[in-house]
Amino acid sequence: MISGTDFVIPVRDELDALDLALRAVVRLWDDVVLEDAETGEVFSSYRGINLFGRREILAFRDLEAARLWDDIGPDSSLDGTLIHFLVSPGELTVAVDDVPPPQIGSFVESLRAALRKDLFASESEVAA
Repeated sequence: MISGTDFVIPVRDELDALDLALRAVVRLWDDVVLEDAETGEVFSSYRGINLFGRREILAFRDLEAARLWDDIGPDSSLDGTLIHFLVSPGELTVAVDDVPPPQIGSFVESLRAALRKDLFASESEVAA
């Protein structure tokens, strides 16, 4: 994923957006492995992550994909096995392969639609 594609999604609240993205990726991949990209901390489950202060989370398709990324690094044989989530003020960036497989492209578009709906929701809709 050296020459990956970044999808920058405007968001109202970065941590809420990251939370939604992680909940979605857990549904995409049953055996997902989540890792803090800055600290290397690996989480046994989504529920074990305190998102406060976290800026980058790696989502590997499974334990084998995580191991291979560690062993061989970016390689075309690993396309479609890693999604990188990064937060910055007012944005969630989703980094994927240069040409993401259809499943990953669909995931990103669904996530973008969900976050766009939240971005344009009125304050009264959000509070409800």
